[in-house]
Amino acid sequence: MTFEPTSKSGVERLLEESTSTLHPSHRIQFEAIRISPRLVAVDNEPGAFVYVVAEHQGKILYWSDVEEGWEIEQPTRHGGIATRGCNQFELSHLMYQTFGDPNADLA
Repeated sequence: MTFEPTSKSGVERLLEESTSTLHPSHRIQFEAIRISPRLVAVDNEPGAFVYVVAEHQGKILYWSDVEEGWEIEQPTRHGGIATRGCNQFELSHLMYQTFGDPNADLA
């Protein structure tokens, strides 16, 4: 079995599916940081790329097709990532990490 990287349209589809399940507050916050998906290099894997889908406070949020999950990293000085994360996060996990508990104000 050979590895096939996810296409831009595939990442866009995954992103739409993932945003549809976000808490409404997180969805609004995510839309404010969302960008058109763009490829960036993975420094420790020559020839490898990931699609960045959002930028927030100096970090980039991307889809890792190898790990099949969302990740957030500090970009390198060249705008890529040093290495892929291996956490296999769902987008909702990153929204909690980035924006906190959307129900915290209700408590």
